[in-house]
Amino acid sequence: MALWRWLGETARELRADGQAELAESLVRLAQMAAEGQADAAAEAQPAAERAARGESAPSWAAPLVGHWPLAARVGDRAEGQAALPAALTRLRASHVGGADGSAAGCTPAACSAEPVLACYANIDGPGHVVDRATLVAESLGHTRPGEPAWEALVLAQADMLIDDERPDEAVRELDARAAAARTGGSGVSLDYAFGYVRALRHLDRYDEALSALDRVEAGMAAAWPGGAPRAAARRRLDMERARLLAWLARSGRCAPQEARAALPEQREADAHPRLRPAWAEAAEHLVAAGGLDNDWRLGTALTAWSRYFERVGSDRLCLRVGLVAARLAVARGARWTADSALRRSERAVKRVRRAADEAADLDEIHTEAARRGPRELPVAASEVLPLLRGQSPEEVDPEHQADLVLAALQENPGDPALLNALGQVGRTLGLTDAAAELHWPRVHSAPGDQKAALSLLETLLADKDTAGLRALVRHLTGAALGSAPQPSGGAPDPAASPASAPVG
Repeated sequence: MALWRWLGETARELRADGQAELAESLVRLAQMAAEGQADAAAEAQPAAERAARGESAPSWAAPLVGHWPLAARVGDRAEGQAALPAALTRLRASHVGGADGSAAGCTPAACSAEPVLACYANIDGPGHVVDRATLVAESLGHTRPGEPAWEALVLAQADMLIDDERPDEAVRELDARAAAARTGGSGVSLDYAFGYVRALRHLDRYDEALSALDRVEAGMAAAWPGGAPRAAARRRLDMERARLLAWLARSGRCAPQEARAALPEQREADAHPRLRPAWAEAAEHLVAAGGLDNDWRLGTALTAWSRYFERVGSDRLCLRVGLVAARLAVARGARWTADSALRRSERAVKRVRRAADEAADLDEIHTEAARRGPRELPVAASEVLPLLRGQSPEEVDPEHQADLVLAALQENPGDPALLNALGQVGRTLGLTDAAAELHWPRVHSAPGDQKAALSLLETLLADKDTAGLRALVRHLTGAALGSAPQPSGGAPDPAASPASAPVG
Protein backbone atom coordinates (compact mmCIF):
# COMPACT_ATOMS: atom_id res chain seq x y z
CA MET A 1 0.00 0.00 0.00
CA ALA A 2 1.29 3.48 -0.85
CA LEU A 3 2.24 5.68 2.09
CA TRP A 4 -0.20 8.44 1.16
CA ARG A 5 -3.08 6.01 0.73
CA TRP A 6 -2.29 4.57 4.18
CA LEU A 7 -2.21 8.05 5.68
CA GLY A 8 -5.48 9.01 4.01
CA GLU A 9 -7.33 5.93 5.20
CA THR A 10 -5.86 6.17 8.70
CA ALA A 11 -6.76 9.85 8.96
CA ARG A 12 -10.37 9.06 8.03
CA GLU A 13 -10.52 6.36 10.71
CA LEU A 14 -9.08 8.72 13.33
CA ARG A 15 -11.59 11.44 12.46
CA ALA A 16 -14.43 8.94 12.72
CA ASP A 17 -13.08 8.02 16.14
CA GLY A 18 -13.19 11.66 17.28
CA GLN A 19 -9.46 12.29 16.88
CA ALA A 20 -9.53 14.94 14.18
CA GLU A 21 -6.58 16.87 15.66
CA LEU A 22 -4.32 13.83 15.54
CA ALA A 23 -5.47 13.00 12.00
CA GLU A 24 -4.70 16.50 10.74
CA SER A 25 -1.34 16.55 12.54
CA LEU A 26 -0.16 13.29 10.97
CA VAL A 27 -1.06 14.36 7.45
CA ARG A 28 0.36 17.86 7.90
CA LEU A 29 3.66 16.56 9.28
CA ALA A 30 4.01 14.08 6.42
CA GLN A 31 3.41 16.88 3.92
CA MET A 32 6.05 19.04 5.63
CA ALA A 33 8.51 16.17 5.41
CA ALA A 34 7.83 15.76 1.68
CA GLU A 35 8.58 19.44 1.18
CA GLY A 36 11.71 19.33 3.36
CA GLN A 37 10.21 21.74 5.90
CA ALA A 38 12.22 20.31 8.78
CA ASP A 39 12.07 23.40 10.99
CA ALA A 40 8.31 23.77 10.55
CA ALA A 41 7.82 20.07 11.30
CA ALA A 42 9.91 20.37 14.46
CA GLU A 43 7.81 23.33 15.59
CA ALA A 44 4.57 21.45 14.95
CA GLN A 45 5.80 18.28 16.63
CA PRO A 46 5.04 19.10 20.33
CA ALA A 47 1.37 19.84 19.70
CA ALA A 48 1.07 16.73 17.55
CA GLU A 49 2.72 14.61 20.23
CA ARG A 50 0.21 15.82 22.82
CA ALA A 51 -2.62 14.66 20.56
CA ALA A 52 -0.79 11.37 19.91
CA ARG A 53 -0.51 10.63 23.63
CA GLY A 54 -4.23 10.87 24.27
CA GLU A 55 -5.89 7.94 25.96
CA SER A 56 -7.68 6.79 22.82
CA ALA A 57 -4.77 7.38 20.43
CA PRO A 58 -3.21 4.26 18.86
CA SER A 59 0.16 3.16 20.24
CA TRP A 60 1.95 3.85 16.96
CA ALA A 61 0.83 7.49 16.77
CA ALA A 62 3.56 9.05 18.93
CA PRO A 63 6.43 7.26 17.12
CA LEU A 64 5.01 8.29 13.76
CA VAL A 65 4.76 11.92 14.86
CA GLY A 66 8.42 11.82 15.88
CA HIS A 67 9.42 10.26 12.57
CA TRP A 68 8.46 13.09 10.23
CA PRO A 69 10.78 15.93 11.32
CA LEU A 70 13.72 13.54 11.08
CA ALA A 71 12.47 12.21 7.74
CA ALA A 72 12.52 15.78 6.39
CA ARG A 73 16.13 16.21 7.45
CA VAL A 74 17.51 12.98 5.99
CA GLY A 75 15.20 12.93 2.97
CA ASP A 76 14.57 16.20 1.18
CA ARG A 77 17.30 18.02 3.17
CA ALA A 78 19.80 15.16 2.59
CA GLU A 79 21.54 15.51 5.96
CA GLY A 80 24.14 12.98 7.06
CA GLN A 81 26.29 13.13 10.18
CA ALA A 82 24.27 16.11 11.45
CA ALA A 83 21.15 13.94 11.75
CA LEU A 84 22.72 10.55 12.50
CA PRO A 85 22.82 10.81 16.34
CA ALA A 86 19.09 11.62 16.47
CA ALA A 87 18.31 8.84 13.99
CA LEU A 88 20.30 6.27 15.95
CA THR A 89 18.69 7.34 19.21
CA ARG A 90 15.23 6.78 17.75
CA LEU A 91 16.29 3.43 16.31
CA ARG A 92 17.67 2.15 19.62
CA ALA A 93 14.58 3.30 21.50
CA SER A 94 12.10 1.82 19.06
CA HIS A 95 13.53 -1.55 18.08
CA VAL A 96 12.52 -3.19 21.30
CA GLY A 97 10.68 -6.35 20.41
CA GLY A 98 7.11 -6.68 21.49
CA ALA A 99 5.32 -9.91 22.37
CA ASP A 100 4.24 -10.36 18.74
CA GLY A 101 7.77 -9.85 17.40
CA SER A 102 7.03 -6.33 16.18
CA ALA A 103 9.16 -3.29 16.96
CA ALA A 104 7.53 -1.28 19.74
CA GLY A 105 8.44 2.11 18.26
CA CYS A 106 7.74 1.39 14.59
CA THR A 107 4.55 1.84 12.64
CA PRO A 108 3.12 0.33 9.45
CA ALA A 109 3.79 3.69 7.81
CA ALA A 110 7.44 4.11 8.77
CA CYS A 111 10.21 2.09 10.41
CA SER A 112 12.70 3.87 12.63
CA ALA A 113 15.48 2.24 10.60
CA GLU A 114 14.56 4.35 7.56
CA PRO A 115 16.23 7.61 8.73
CA VAL A 116 19.37 5.72 9.78
CA LEU A 117 19.58 4.04 6.38
CA ALA A 118 19.12 7.40 4.67
CA CYS A 119 21.87 8.92 6.84
CA TYR A 120 24.26 6.11 5.96
CA ALA A 121 23.52 6.61 2.25
CA ASN A 122 24.06 10.38 2.49
CA ILE A 123 27.26 10.06 4.51
CA ASP A 124 28.86 7.30 2.48
CA GLY A 125 26.55 4.94 0.63
CA PRO A 126 29.22 2.58 -0.76
CA GLY A 127 31.24 2.68 2.44
CA HIS A 128 28.28 1.70 4.64
CA VAL A 129 26.90 -1.21 2.61
CA VAL A 130 27.54 -3.74 5.38
CA ASP A 131 25.81 -1.59 8.01
CA ARG A 132 22.92 -0.95 5.65
CA ALA A 133 22.51 -4.60 4.65
CA THR A 134 22.49 -5.71 8.28
CA LEU A 135 19.99 -3.07 9.34
CA VAL A 136 17.64 -3.73 6.43
CA ALA A 137 17.66 -7.49 7.05
CA GLU A 138 16.87 -7.00 10.74
CA SER A 139 14.22 -4.34 10.13
CA LEU A 140 12.29 -6.18 7.45
CA GLY A 141 11.39 -8.71 10.12
CA HIS A 142 9.34 -5.99 11.87
CA THR A 143 7.21 -5.28 8.78
CA ARG A 144 4.78 -7.07 6.49
CA PRO A 145 4.59 -6.98 2.68
CA GLY A 146 2.22 -4.30 1.55
CA GLU A 147 2.96 -1.91 4.41
CA PRO A 148 4.56 1.43 3.47
CA ALA A 149 7.41 0.71 5.89
CA TRP A 150 8.08 -2.63 4.22
CA GLU A 151 8.23 -1.03 0.79
CA ALA A 152 10.57 1.72 2.00
CA LEU A 153 12.94 -0.88 3.42
CA VAL A 154 12.88 -2.91 0.20
CA LEU A 155 13.80 0.22 -1.76
CA ALA A 156 16.57 0.97 0.75
CA GLN A 157 17.88 -2.54 0.18
CA ALA A 158 17.89 -1.99 -3.59
CA ASP A 159 19.77 1.29 -3.13
CA MET A 160 22.34 -0.52 -0.99
CA LEU A 161 22.86 -3.18 -3.68
CA ILE A 162 23.36 -0.50 -6.31
CA ASP A 163 25.91 1.32 -4.15
CA ASP A 164 27.66 -2.03 -3.76
CA GLU A 165 27.93 -2.17 -7.56
CA ARG A 166 25.28 -4.88 -7.85
CA PRO A 167 22.49 -3.16 -9.80
CA ASP A 168 21.52 -6.38 -11.57
CA GLU A 169 20.95 -8.00 -8.18
CA ALA A 170 18.92 -4.96 -7.15
CA VAL A 171 16.56 -5.53 -10.09
CA ARG A 172 16.15 -9.19 -9.17
CA GLU A 173 15.47 -8.29 -5.53
CA LEU A 174 12.87 -5.72 -6.51
CA ASP A 175 11.19 -8.28 -8.77
CA ALA A 176 11.16 -10.97 -6.08
CA ARG A 177 9.81 -8.66 -3.37
CA ALA A 178 7.09 -7.30 -5.66
CA ALA A 179 6.03 -10.83 -6.57
CA ALA A 180 5.84 -11.77 -2.90
CA ALA A 181 3.67 -8.73 -2.19
CA ARG A 182 1.32 -9.57 -5.05
CA THR A 183 1.07 -13.15 -3.84
CA GLY A 184 0.01 -11.82 -0.47
CA GLY A 185 -2.69 -9.73 -2.11
CA SER A 186 -1.18 -6.28 -1.61
CA GLY A 187 1.22 -5.42 -4.44
CA VAL A 188 3.54 -2.39 -4.48
CA SER A 189 2.98 1.31 -5.04
CA LEU A 190 4.18 3.49 -7.91
CA ASP A 191 7.02 4.73 -5.66
CA TYR A 192 8.55 1.33 -6.27
CA ALA A 193 9.33 2.29 -9.86
CA PHE A 194 11.99 4.76 -8.74
CA GLY A 195 14.01 1.84 -7.40
CA TYR A 196 13.99 0.29 -10.86
CA VAL A 197 14.92 3.58 -12.51
CA ARG A 198 18.08 3.96 -10.46
CA ALA A 199 19.12 0.33 -11.01
CA LEU A 200 18.45 0.54 -14.75
CA ARG A 201 20.48 3.73 -15.02
CA HIS A 202 23.45 2.03 -13.38
CA LEU A 203 23.01 -0.85 -15.83
CA ASP A 204 23.14 1.66 -18.74
CA ARG A 205 19.59 0.64 -19.71
CA TYR A 206 18.49 4.20 -20.29
CA ASP A 207 15.58 3.55 -22.63
CA GLU A 208 14.02 1.16 -20.12
CA ALA A 209 14.54 3.68 -17.33
CA LEU A 210 12.84 6.40 -19.38
CA SER A 211 9.93 4.06 -20.10
CA ALA A 212 9.57 3.38 -16.39
CA LEU A 213 9.41 7.14 -15.76
CA ASP A 214 6.74 7.47 -18.44
CA ARG A 215 4.65 4.89 -16.59
CA VAL A 216 5.14 6.81 -13.34
CA GLU A 217 4.00 10.01 -15.00
CA ALA A 218 0.94 8.31 -16.49
CA GLY A 219 -0.15 7.07 -13.09
CA MET A 220 0.83 10.13 -11.09
CA ALA A 221 -2.63 11.57 -10.49
CA ALA A 222 -3.91 8.28 -9.08
CA ALA A 223 -0.78 7.44 -7.08
CA TRP A 224 -0.22 10.69 -5.19
CA PRO A 225 -2.78 13.14 -3.83
CA GLY A 226 -2.48 16.73 -4.96
CA GLY A 227 -0.26 19.18 -3.14
CA ALA A 228 2.97 18.25 -1.41
CA PRO A 229 2.94 14.49 -2.19
CA ARG A 230 2.46 14.91 -5.91
CA ALA A 231 4.84 17.87 -6.08
CA ALA A 232 7.57 15.81 -4.41
CA ALA A 233 7.01 12.92 -6.80
CA ARG A 234 7.02 15.32 -9.76
CA ARG A 235 10.35 16.82 -8.65
CA ARG A 236 11.91 13.39 -8.42
CA LEU A 237 10.51 12.24 -11.75
CA ASP A 238 11.65 15.38 -13.57
CA MET A 239 15.13 15.18 -12.09
CA GLU A 240 15.58 11.51 -12.93
CA ARG A 241 14.43 12.12 -16.51
CA ALA A 242 16.73 15.13 -16.88
CA ARG A 243 19.73 13.13 -15.67
CA LEU A 244 19.01 10.32 -18.14
CA LEU A 245 18.50 12.67 -21.07
CA ALA A 246 21.62 14.68 -20.22
CA TRP A 247 23.76 11.56 -20.42
CA LEU A 248 22.09 10.56 -23.68
CA ALA A 249 22.84 14.05 -25.04
CA ARG A 250 26.47 13.73 -24.01
CA SER A 251 26.72 10.36 -25.76
CA GLY A 252 25.09 11.74 -28.92
CA ARG A 253 21.82 9.86 -28.58
CA CYS A 254 19.62 12.84 -27.71
CA ALA A 255 19.51 16.45 -28.84
CA PRO A 256 21.19 18.76 -26.28
CA GLN A 257 18.23 21.15 -26.57
CA GLU A 258 15.80 18.41 -25.56
CA ALA A 259 17.94 17.45 -22.58
CA ARG A 260 18.37 21.08 -21.53
CA ALA A 261 14.63 21.69 -21.68
CA ALA A 262 14.11 18.73 -19.32
CA LEU A 263 16.49 20.07 -16.65
CA PRO A 264 14.53 21.58 -13.73
CA GLU A 265 15.25 25.18 -12.85
CA GLN A 266 18.25 25.63 -10.58
CA ARG A 267 16.01 27.12 -7.91
CA GLU A 268 14.39 23.68 -7.51
CA ALA A 269 17.73 22.21 -6.47
CA ASP A 270 18.44 25.25 -4.31
CA ALA A 271 15.20 24.61 -2.42
CA HIS A 272 15.53 20.80 -2.25
CA PRO A 273 19.07 19.57 -1.49
CA ARG A 274 18.14 15.97 -2.35
CA LEU A 275 18.05 17.03 -6.03
CA ARG A 276 21.47 18.66 -6.05
CA PRO A 277 23.80 15.73 -6.87
CA ALA A 278 21.60 14.66 -9.79
CA TRP A 279 21.26 18.27 -11.01
CA ALA A 280 25.05 18.74 -10.86
CA GLU A 281 25.62 15.48 -12.76
CA ALA A 282 23.10 16.46 -15.43
CA ALA A 283 24.61 19.94 -15.71
CA GLU A 284 28.09 18.53 -16.32
CA HIS A 285 26.77 16.26 -19.08
CA LEU A 286 24.92 19.19 -20.66
CA VAL A 287 28.03 21.37 -20.57
CA ALA A 288 29.95 18.62 -22.34
CA ALA A 289 27.15 18.33 -24.92
CA GLY A 290 27.04 22.09 -25.52
CA GLY A 291 23.58 22.45 -24.00
CA LEU A 292 24.46 24.54 -20.94
CA ASP A 293 26.84 27.45 -20.30
CA ASN A 294 29.74 26.71 -17.98
CA ASP A 295 29.83 30.11 -16.29
CA TRP A 296 30.54 31.52 -12.85
CA ARG A 297 26.88 31.38 -11.85
CA LEU A 298 26.88 27.60 -12.30
CA GLY A 299 30.11 27.48 -10.30
CA THR A 300 28.61 29.50 -7.46
CA ALA A 301 25.65 27.12 -7.20
CA LEU A 302 27.91 24.06 -7.11
CA THR A 303 30.12 25.71 -4.49
CA ALA A 304 27.14 26.46 -2.27
CA TRP A 305 25.78 22.93 -2.65
CA SER A 306 29.02 21.12 -1.92
CA ARG A 307 29.64 23.35 1.10
CA TYR A 308 26.14 22.56 2.36
CA PHE A 309 26.78 18.83 2.13
CA GLU A 310 30.07 19.28 3.96
CA ARG A 311 28.34 21.21 6.73
CA VAL A 312 25.61 18.59 7.27
CA GLY A 313 28.08 15.72 7.09
CA SER A 314 26.91 14.16 3.82
CA ASP A 315 30.44 13.39 2.73
CA ARG A 316 29.70 11.21 -0.30
CA LEU A 317 27.27 13.80 -1.67
CA CYS A 318 29.80 16.56 -0.99
CA LEU A 319 32.41 14.59 -2.91
CA ARG A 320 30.13 13.98 -5.87
CA VAL A 321 29.16 17.64 -6.24
CA GLY A 322 32.65 18.86 -5.38
CA LEU A 323 34.26 16.84 -8.16
CA VAL A 324 31.80 18.25 -10.69
CA ALA A 325 32.48 21.77 -9.39
CA ALA A 326 36.24 21.27 -9.66
CA ARG A 327 36.17 19.82 -13.18
CA LEU A 328 33.94 22.58 -14.52
CA ALA A 329 35.93 25.31 -12.76
CA VAL A 330 39.20 24.05 -14.25
CA ALA A 331 37.57 23.87 -17.67
CA ARG A 332 36.50 27.52 -17.55
CA GLY A 333 39.81 28.68 -16.07
CA ALA A 334 38.48 29.71 -12.66
CA ARG A 335 41.57 29.02 -10.52
CA TRP A 336 40.34 30.03 -7.06
CA THR A 337 36.99 28.30 -7.47
CA ALA A 338 38.72 25.17 -8.72
CA ASP A 339 41.28 25.16 -5.92
CA SER A 340 38.55 25.57 -3.29
CA ALA A 341 36.49 22.76 -4.83
CA LEU A 342 39.53 20.49 -4.94
CA ARG A 343 40.37 21.14 -1.29
CA ARG A 344 36.79 20.46 -0.28
CA SER A 345 36.75 17.25 -2.29
CA GLU A 346 40.04 16.17 -0.74
CA ARG A 347 38.58 16.59 2.72
CA ALA A 348 35.55 14.54 1.71
CA VAL A 349 37.52 11.73 0.06
CA LYS A 350 39.42 11.22 3.31
CA ARG A 351 36.15 10.68 5.17
CA VAL A 352 34.69 8.01 2.88
CA ARG A 353 35.64 4.45 2.01
CA ARG A 354 35.80 2.76 -1.38
CA ALA A 355 36.83 5.96 -3.14
CA ALA A 356 39.58 4.76 -5.49
CA ASP A 357 37.78 6.11 -8.56
CA GLU A 358 37.15 9.47 -6.91
CA ALA A 359 40.77 9.73 -5.76
CA ALA A 360 41.88 9.06 -9.34
CA ASP A 361 39.49 11.80 -10.53
CA LEU A 362 41.07 14.21 -8.05
CA ASP A 363 44.55 13.42 -9.35
CA GLU A 364 43.39 13.99 -12.91
CA ILE A 365 41.82 17.34 -12.06
CA HIS A 366 44.95 18.44 -10.17
CA THR A 367 47.06 17.57 -13.21
CA GLU A 368 44.85 19.59 -15.52
CA ALA A 369 44.78 22.56 -13.12
CA ALA A 370 48.59 22.51 -12.84
CA ARG A 371 48.89 22.38 -16.62
CA ARG A 372 46.88 25.56 -16.94
CA GLY A 373 49.08 27.35 -14.40
CA PRO A 374 48.34 30.46 -12.30
CA ARG A 375 46.55 33.55 -13.56
CA GLU A 376 48.91 36.12 -15.02
CA LEU A 377 48.40 39.79 -14.22
CA PRO A 378 47.66 42.00 -17.25
CA VAL A 379 48.82 45.08 -15.27
CA ALA A 380 50.98 45.81 -12.25
CA ALA A 381 49.58 44.54 -8.94
CA SER A 382 48.95 48.12 -7.81
CA GLU A 383 46.73 48.68 -10.85
CA VAL A 384 44.51 45.62 -10.44
CA LEU A 385 41.78 47.26 -8.39
CA PRO A 386 41.47 50.34 -10.66
CA LEU A 387 41.28 47.94 -13.61
CA LEU A 388 38.46 45.96 -12.03
CA ARG A 389 36.57 49.08 -10.94
CA GLY A 390 36.65 50.28 -14.52
CA GLN A 391 34.95 47.21 -15.91
CA SER A 392 31.48 47.59 -17.35
CA PRO A 393 28.71 45.36 -15.96
CA GLU A 394 28.88 43.26 -19.13
CA GLU A 395 32.58 42.58 -18.55
CA VAL A 396 32.31 41.54 -14.91
CA ASP A 397 33.22 37.93 -14.19
CA PRO A 398 33.63 37.52 -10.42
CA GLU A 399 35.79 34.40 -10.81
CA HIS A 400 38.20 36.25 -13.11
CA GLN A 401 38.20 39.18 -10.68
CA ALA A 402 39.02 36.87 -7.79
CA ASP A 403 41.91 35.28 -9.66
CA LEU A 404 43.40 38.68 -10.49
CA VAL A 405 43.06 39.84 -6.88
CA LEU A 406 44.74 36.66 -5.65
CA ALA A 407 47.57 37.10 -8.14
CA ALA A 408 48.03 40.67 -6.90
CA LEU A 409 48.07 39.43 -3.30
CA GLN A 410 50.91 37.09 -4.22
CA GLU A 411 52.96 40.22 -4.96
CA ASN A 412 51.55 42.32 -2.10
CA PRO A 413 50.68 39.89 0.74
CA GLY A 414 48.34 41.31 3.36
CA ASP A 415 47.40 44.39 1.33
CA PRO A 416 44.21 45.63 3.06
CA ALA A 417 42.51 46.94 -0.08
CA LEU A 418 43.15 43.71 -1.97
CA LEU A 419 41.91 41.64 0.97
CA ASN A 420 38.78 43.75 1.16
CA ALA A 421 38.19 43.21 -2.57
CA LEU A 422 38.74 39.48 -2.14
CA GLY A 423 36.20 39.43 0.68
CA GLN A 424 33.63 41.13 -1.53
CA VAL A 425 34.10 38.83 -4.50
CA GLY A 426 34.32 35.83 -2.17
CA ARG A 427 30.88 36.64 -0.86
CA THR A 428 29.58 36.83 -4.42
CA LEU A 429 31.03 33.40 -5.25
CA GLY A 430 30.06 31.71 -1.99
CA LEU A 431 33.76 31.25 -1.16
CA THR A 432 33.52 33.06 2.14
CA ASP A 433 35.44 30.33 3.96
CA ALA A 434 38.37 30.60 1.54
CA ALA A 435 38.31 34.40 1.72
CA ALA A 436 38.29 34.35 5.54
CA GLU A 437 41.24 31.97 5.57
CA LEU A 438 43.32 34.53 3.66
CA HIS A 439 42.14 37.39 5.90
CA TRP A 440 43.18 35.84 9.20
CA PRO A 441 46.99 36.26 8.84
CA ARG A 442 46.58 40.01 8.26
CA VAL A 443 44.21 40.42 11.22
CA HIS A 444 46.57 38.43 13.47
CA SER A 445 49.63 40.40 12.42
CA ALA A 446 47.97 43.83 12.40
CA PRO A 447 45.03 43.86 14.83
CA GLY A 448 44.88 47.62 14.56
CA ASP A 449 44.01 47.42 10.86
CA GLN A 450 40.33 48.24 11.17
CA LYS A 451 39.69 47.88 7.44
CA ALA A 452 41.01 44.32 7.43
CA ALA A 453 39.08 43.45 10.58
CA LEU A 454 35.84 44.89 9.17
CA SER A 455 36.29 43.03 5.91
CA LEU A 456 36.84 39.77 7.81
CA LEU A 457 33.81 40.52 9.99
CA GLU A 458 31.59 40.97 6.92
CA THR A 459 32.89 37.73 5.43
CA LEU A 460 32.32 35.77 8.64
CA LEU A 461 28.81 37.18 8.94
CA ALA A 462 28.04 36.21 5.34
CA ASP A 463 29.36 32.72 6.10
CA LYS A 464 27.30 32.47 9.31
CA ASP A 465 30.58 31.40 10.93
CA THR A 466 29.74 31.74 14.62
CA ALA A 467 33.01 30.16 15.77
CA GLY A 468 35.01 32.49 13.54
CA LEU A 469 33.12 35.53 14.84
CA ARG A 470 33.88 34.52 18.42
CA ALA A 471 37.55 34.05 17.52
CA LEU A 472 37.67 37.49 15.90
CA VAL A 473 36.05 39.17 18.92
CA ARG A 474 38.49 37.43 21.28
CA HIS A 475 41.46 38.47 19.18
CA LEU A 476 40.42 42.11 18.81
CA THR A 477 39.48 42.37 22.50
CA GLY A 478 42.79 40.84 23.52
CA ALA A 479 44.68 43.21 21.23
CA ALA A 480 42.86 46.21 22.67
CA LEU A 481 43.79 45.09 26.18
CA GLY A 482 47.38 44.44 25.17
CA SER A 483 47.15 40.64 25.46
CA ALA A 484 46.29 39.41 21.98
CA PRO A 485 45.85 35.63 21.89
CA GLN A 486 48.18 33.51 19.81
CA PRO A 487 47.12 33.21 16.15
CA SER A 488 44.87 30.25 15.64
CA GLY A 489 44.30 30.57 11.92
CA GLY A 490 40.64 31.38 12.47
CA ALA A 491 37.80 28.94 12.78
CA PRO A 492 36.54 28.15 9.30
CA ASP A 493 33.16 26.55 9.19
CA PRO A 494 32.26 24.27 6.25
CA ALA A 495 29.02 26.08 5.44
CA ALA A 496 27.87 28.08 2.48
CA SER A 497 25.65 31.15 2.51
CA PRO A 498 26.59 33.08 -0.63
CA ALA A 499 25.96 36.79 -0.77
CA SER A 500 26.26 39.03 -3.77
CA ALA A 501 28.64 41.99 -3.80
CA PRO A 502 30.81 43.28 -6.67
CA VAL A 503 34.44 44.17 -6.30
CA GLY A 504 34.44 47.84 -5.45
